[in-house]
Amino acid sequence: MRHFAHKADRRVLTSAAVTASAIAVLSAVGLSVDTSRPAPPEITPLAESSPSTPTVTEAPPTSLTTGPSPEKESPAPEDPGAAHIEPASVPDGPLGIPGIALDAFHRATDRLNTEKPTCEMDWTLLAGIGQVESNQGRGRFDVHGNTIGRILGPRLDGSLPGTAVITDTDGGRFDGDREFDRAVGPVQFIPSTWAGLGRDGNDDGVADPNNIYDGALAAATLLCGQGGSMADPAARTRAVLAYNNSLAYVANVNAWAHGYAVNAFPLPSDLPEIHQPEPTIEPPTPPERCPDGWEGEPTAAPESVAPGEPEAPVPGCSEVRRPPAPPAPPTPSASPTPAPEVQATSPAASPAPAPMGLPVIQLPCIPPFCVPPPPA
Repeated sequence: MRHFAHKADRRVLTSAAVTASAIAVLSAVGLSVDTSRPAPPEITPLAESSPSTPTVTEAPPTSLTTGPSPEKESPAPEDPGAAHIEPASVPDGPLGIPGIALDAFHRATDRLNTEKPTCEMDWTLLAGIGQVESNQGRGRFDVHGNTIGRILGPRLDGSLPGTAVITDTDGGRFDGDREFDRAVGPVQFIPSTWAGLGRDGNDDGVADPNNIYDGALAAATLLCGQGGSMADPAARTRAVLAYNNSLAYVANVNAWAHGYAVNAFPLPSDLPEIHQPEPTIEPPTPPERCPDGWEGEPTAAPESVAPGEPEAPVPGCSEVRRPPAPPAPPTPSASPTPAPEVQATSPAASPAPAPMGLPVIQLPCIPPFCVPPPPA
């Protein structure tokens, strides 16, 4: 059973030592601002192509208040990690990291360490990248791990200093741009890189950079692909530089990784400025029309609901209220018409009728029982 919380096992303590060592090495060379030094020639950035991560038009609230503020291909092996629980039930982890993101980083770590044990991947390193890239997707995920609204990096058209020019490679499928590529998702993958490294981390048959499970597994694959162990500060630095070629970026990632390992926010001095804009979060697209039985014009996408729950109403749509049906006319009765009511009379007024079918016999009056006739 995976321990999400704040228990420091041997691997977490190792991570803390490694990240502390890496921060000390970087601090020794006086990294207080982004130096933008080029990496050795053999290091090729694969995820981000510059120190610029995403840009924000709509910034949802976040529980993280310290640090920088930045969205089936090959079959994957059976997940050896935690049981496939409903992510919505996972509580938040260290430093307020969303529980679903924490679950994704643990699963990616378990899978990579099974596929490539020499990599010695640590979930805190993936969490550090997720924090620096998008502030953990701004904490806005549905129960399947998809970001609520796409998280997009700046347009790679060369207009920003230090950014590469990358023309469209995905037809706008992931970034919505048919002219130039943009980094996509909570761990910011360029579509051209995703085409080669995208992974299906939640076994739903789709590799989507907008999903934290898929993005975390792809990020772990990219880092391990640089060679060496993530427990080795030199190999770890080389791997993170391949993600973003900036030593200030490496310092930020390692500082946050160490913070997650010991459950303590990094100090401002451990977070040199990377000169990066915040991420752009595109709100979900409203449906084209209201559902059947509803009228109006959709103004926004419905809220995400847990599986099995009724669908949320579409904003801008109202249910059509139909007038009540008129009462049905009475149906003719097949029974015979009842006989008219006969008023009851006193026995003295008229004798009771004789039963039908019997002769009527008038008996003579015998005194003294006869009533005397009236006088003439």
